[in-house]
Amino acid sequence: MDIQQVAKRANVSTATVSRVLNGFPGVRPKTVDKVQRAVADLNYVPNPNARSLRVGSTRLFGLIVSDVNNQFFPELIDAFEALASAEGIDVIFTHTNYDLKRLHRCVRRMIERSVDAIAIMTSEVEEDSLKQVHKAGIPVVLMNQRRYAAKYPSIPVEYTTGFREALDHLLSLGHRDIGFIAGPQNLNSARGRKDAFRTALRKHGLHVRSEWIAEGDMRVEGGRIAMQKLLEANPRPTAVIATNDMMAVGALQAAHAARVSVPKNLSLIGFDDIPIASLVRPSLSTIRHPRREVAARAFNCLQSALKGEIVNGGPTLHPHLVIRNSTAPPARKSRNACK
Repeated sequence: MDIQQVAKRANVSTATVSRVLNGFPGVRPKTVDKVQRAVADLNYVPNPNARSLRVGSTRLFGLIVSDVNNQFFPELIDAFEALASAEGIDVIFTHTNYDLKRLHRCVRRMIERSVDAIAIMTSEVEEDSLKQVHKAGIPVVLMNQRRYAAKYPSIPVEYTTGFREALDHLLSLGHRDIGFIAGPQNLNSARGRKDAFRTALRKHGLHVRSEWIAEGDMRVEGGRIAMQKLLEANPRPTAVIATNDMMAVGALQAAHAARVSVPKNLSLIGFDDIPIASLVRPSLSTIRHPRREVAARAFNCLQSALKGEIVNGGPTLHPHLVIRNSTAPPARKSRNACK
């Protein structure tokens, strides 16, 4: 597939195709639309290797994350960019908004920008997007994508340890009725965290109750809605663990609105330990995700790949519980409540 085929499909010159692909001004919107449709129809990806023969290494890395509005990712971006800057490498980043189709477009734009390497630090990944990178001959690294680890370097993160510590803590306080706010199950990370929670629960001999599991969208609003559902359960859980801190904050808002005191009447634990977790009141107990270590591993993997070395994601990373003020022993039932 070459640019001439795109030009023929769009019925324009190759120069016009080049101007559209490189974002140059002066091309009519209708023409831009025709070229973009031809590119999509033909699944055309510009060849960065041909350009690199002319310009050499671009000293440019691409970084793709899921959601820049989630405080988990800015810290990862900051850590990755700091390492790159120290090596004289620039970083361009974008986010998918948890959308696989958008991931495909993000990867394509990175290839068109002739980046030397790409770190895909997203919750969602699919094969077609990775094939684009492989075809272009660009090194890539993923974050905790076990499904693709045999083909592409992936930084492994094992969630079970963190959930086991969280359940140990809740059990030591006297909780037995524990709910969970899951993320969308089309996301690998959300699916993995839900599985880890259920596994840890069973290992403690506790029953997994479907009515005590609600699903959110990884954002504050999703956590608020999910917690409202859990508060309506009868009986309701005395403690809740959320898939991430953003939803835990939403859960905290829902509890306040329902006049359910945290932690007096409900204990709450998040996941990730983003900055807001220590700023809300009460401060959130949470499972700390080693995202700066993930960023460092990802950057080093790409550096090694560019040197022609065989790379992998390294030893498995383990999130650990951070105890703050959102957990306490369950409230005792009054005599009237027991009757």
